[in-house]
Amino acid sequence: MKRPLTLTAALVLAVTAGGLTAPAFAAGAAPASAAAAEADQEQLLPLPAGEIVGAGATGYLVRDVTTDTYRWVRFDTGAVVELDGAYVPYVQGSDSVVGESHYGPTTVRDMTTGTVVLTVENTRLYRARALGAVGSTLLVTVPDDTTGHESLHLFRSGANGTAVRSVATGLPTDATAVWSGAVTGTSVTLGYASGGKRYSASLDLASGTVTGARVVTIPADALYKQPGDASETLKAWLTQDASAKVRLVLQDRKTSESRSHVLDDAYDPSVHVVGDWALYADSLVPVKPSALQALRARSFSGTEFKLLDTFAAAVRQPDGTLLVQGGTLERGQGLFRITTAADGKPVATMIASNGVPVKLVLTSTAIPSVIDLDKNGGTANLDWKLSRINVDVKVTLRHRRTGRTTTALLSPAYNDHVDRNTVRFRWDGSYGSERAFNGAYDWQFTATPLDGLGPAVSSSGSFTVTRKVNPRDLNDNGSPDLLVRDRAGTLTRLDTFHFPAEPRTSGNTPHTVGGGWQVYDRIETTGNLGGSAVGDLVARDRTGVLWLYQGNGRGGFLGRVRVGAGWQAYDKLAGGSDLTGDGRNDLLATDRSGVLWLYPGTGSTTRPFATRKRIGGGWGAYDRLAATGNLAGGTAGDLVARDRSGVLWLYLGKGDGTFAPRTRIGGGWNAYTDITGAADTNADGRNDLVGITGHGDTVVHKGTGAWKTPFQPGYEANYGSAYEHDLMS
Repeated sequence: MKRPLTLTAALVLAVTAGGLTAPAFAAGAAPASAAAAEADQEQLLPLPAGEIVGAGATGYLVRDVTTDTYRWVRFDTGAVVELDGAYVPYVQGSDSVVGESHYGPTTVRDMTTGTVVLTVENTRLYRARALGAVGSTLLVTVPDDTTGHESLHLFRSGANGTAVRSVATGLPTDATAVWSGAVTGTSVTLGYASGGKRYSASLDLASGTVTGARVVTIPADALYKQPGDASETLKAWLTQDASAKVRLVLQDRKTSESRSHVLDDAYDPSVHVVGDWALYADSLVPVKPSALQALRARSFSGTEFKLLDTFAAAVRQPDGTLLVQGGTLERGQGLFRITTAADGKPVATMIASNGVPVKLVLTSTAIPSVIDLDKNGGTANLDWKLSRINVDVKVTLRHRRTGRTTTALLSPAYNDHVDRNTVRFRWDGSYGSERAFNGAYDWQFTATPLDGLGPAVSSSGSFTVTRKVNPRDLNDNGSPDLLVRDRAGTLTRLDTFHFPAEPRTSGNTPHTVGGGWQVYDRIETTGNLGGSAVGDLVARDRTGVLWLYQGNGRGGFLGRVRVGAGWQAYDKLAGGSDLTGDGRNDLLATDRSGVLWLYPGTGSTTRPFATRKRIGGGWGAYDRLAATGNLAGGTAGDLVARDRSGVLWLYLGKGDGTFAPRTRIGGGWNAYTDITGAADTNADGRNDLVGITGHGDTVVHKGTGAWKTPFQPGYEANYGSAYEHDLMS
């Protein structure tokens, strides 16, 4: 078992809160060497979460505002006691604490023994405000309903466990804002306002008499929350000018000479005096670190050095010794006792630790090994847990196959995070305006401390992105692609994109596939024909030879494979639907006499289609065909056909290569120069239809899943980015 460090302290004068006093400071012995201090690490006391708010002769009080809890830690055993009540009134230097409750009595607990030494029913404390307790005496103030002036009441133990009430004498009748300072022997220092001035006085606990009142002189330019501190030789306070610059003012109490030192900007600065030195710092701010976060010691002559790397709070023990909550890069965060060495300089000795480092530490990561971007709206949470979040974070994701990267710069203290120390990158599965590729990714995480304390921390790892296969996806990013060819023969791939929270397709990012495609008079994307994970296409040259281009998974195609000749007999091709229900995409063709033929897919790249089957005649009435895949939840792919008057018709596939009787979708479809099935453009599970206008605008008609009304009204998906073309697929 770890043996806690034992401290002893005499009950003598302590600094009062809110005023300038001259306590009798114990010089103390110089601390052991750094090596010895490290050797004593196992003897450190515990420091519960929160901030130190008080210290008595036998222990210290810590408040955790995040959980509204107070804990008392004993100096001799290190035992931690959680106290009752969300607020514990406390008199500095006391070893008694007050427990308040809305539903029960108010108690005074002597922390030297851990026992309740006074109980007062709440009916006797109506409108009273507890200041704290010393021994078994409870101090409360009671306002006058008419004037608002306050009187000081003392509750003590009486016969048979009763609480005896008395009213303190010697306090002015117009006193307001009464507060308790610190235990000074058998008395408690008090502060109060009277006649427009602030006073400090002493309350004798035995007699209940207030004596020794004196006007508290606070420098006129002192900060409101920091009136300053003093010793027998040095007085120090903080000021702030019109430009918000904070200054430390030191005054030699023997000569009354003053000197000031500019500290720049500060959030909540404080100053404490130890002997001939002023110790100043800014409170540790978790979001934006202060330039004054280190605890520095400065003498009247201007000599200065750093005591601690960070500062959080400070209180005094009854003997006047300063306890500072802060930290160093070497020892981490904890509680330090400030004493003076033989040369008079203050030194800090660690007496308690909360186990939290000052330097930045990456404690854990939570990165899925496989990220399915078909789930969670196409997003993924990547989490890194740090020892603190006042950092700048850079996250880089690199697609291993293509080398494509995306980088996020995060400020977790300002951004959303899971808890106070977790950095979360909510990846939307994109590279800005493009969807991320499937496959293996490497990630790199770097967090840089904003306060400059310690080095940056880095980590790296990998994960795999997966999605269900989209039959019109040519570059393995899960979204369907459209192909347009301009009149010069350049083939361009339009990569559709949508944000997970936006049901509409946001746009089409163009990528040039290559030139020379003018040798073909028909180009048709077919989905996967040869067994790969991405879509393919067929192209017919002007001699009637049909060629297969198998997708390479990167938005382009492998070398062409000759399918066969004689295809000039057909005036329309439509690919991309599995019409026979065997899991392979098929090809439809209409000859010039209006007969529709089915070419069943084989799954082979060398012979992609089986012998054709005649479906029926009368298809010469249509000028456009588009194989759409399954539109209405049937057993196989479907087909839409536009007649020469602009009416669009739906042919539901039966699953055997034939179709049910046609259903009229609606007129006006001659507004498009071409239409094509686009599979599922927005990941809602329904196949869509895309048309392109004579101006080159791409219009998406979202699928509804209903065979009677299979498409919604269209909307432009490329926001006016027109492509001059002579065909689209």
